[in-house]
Amino acid sequence: MRIAVIGCGILGPKIAGELAYHGHKVKIHDVNVSALNKVFAILEADKKSLIEDGLLYQKNFVGQVLCMSRLEETVCDADIILEAVKEDLEIKRDLFERISHLCKPDAIIASSSLRIKVDDIVSRTEHKHRTMGLRFLFPVYYIPEVEITPTQYTAQAAVQKVRAMLERMGKTLFFRSGAQPLVLSEEQREERKIARLEQLKSSSGISMMFEKKIPLLAHEGNSTSSHDQDTERSANQDKECAICFDNDRDCLLCPCHHMITCHECSKMLLNRRDGCPICRKDIKEIIKVFHS
Repeated sequence: MRIAVIGCGILGPKIAGELAYHGHKVKIHDVNVSALNKVFAILEADKKSLIEDGLLYQKNFVGQVLCMSRLEETVCDADIILEAVKEDLEIKRDLFERISHLCKPDAIIASSSLRIKVDDIVSRTEHKHRTMGLRFLFPVYYIPEVEITPTQYTAQAAVQKVRAMLERMGKTLFFRSGAQPLVLSEEQREERKIARLEQLKSSSGISMMFEKKIPLLAHEGNSTSSHDQDTERSANQDKECAICFDNDRDCLLCPCHHMITCHECSKMLLNRRDGCPICRKDIKEIIKVFHS
């Protein structure tokens, strides 16, 4: 499934990493370029923690997270869009309105708002029936519960789509009871983290997660991933340009040597002095690759 995460604050990169951990194709965006450039380092630190805790059996982080500098390129093809920007009603309201005009009509748009009413956030959003509140509890990788807050407009089909995706990730969806969100204390977080680790390590689920080869974050564009029915991935999708989705990947970005885009989109990134969508390193030159 293609998922867009908007916001590179505390939770945004971790939500993106958790989704990528389970094989989803993830794009993340922030208007703050400095914050966007830190995503790769955050994911690398998370990778180290997962390895230390025994949840990751290989030295490379799993999944694909692309850092996008433009909102329209981030949300245009997404099936689910998760907003994780700061708690400011006007910022969230404007963002939802913009996204609703840029994304697919059936794309679900969800807010991770802690205390702002989601009904107020979506007041100017097109197709309100596909909106909701969706909040991953911290620490995201270890806490299985995800809080959902439907708006007065939310369609049941949208809730079921999100529920199905989360259940395939081993997550549990729960509805907010009352006006106050569930906020775990530091002690509760640690207790739940330990319990979750023990549950995963003692069950067959943790081994099943590694039976299939999952593409690597750092070199997704240079490797071929296996078919993953749970996330409906295919060999053709892994060859598509991550920006336009029309052409094949046929260009190396230098000096990082990631192959994630077609030649035309690579030129576009180079001309506007944008960074590599994976590692955010500056692009000095592009090398066209000819497939035999």
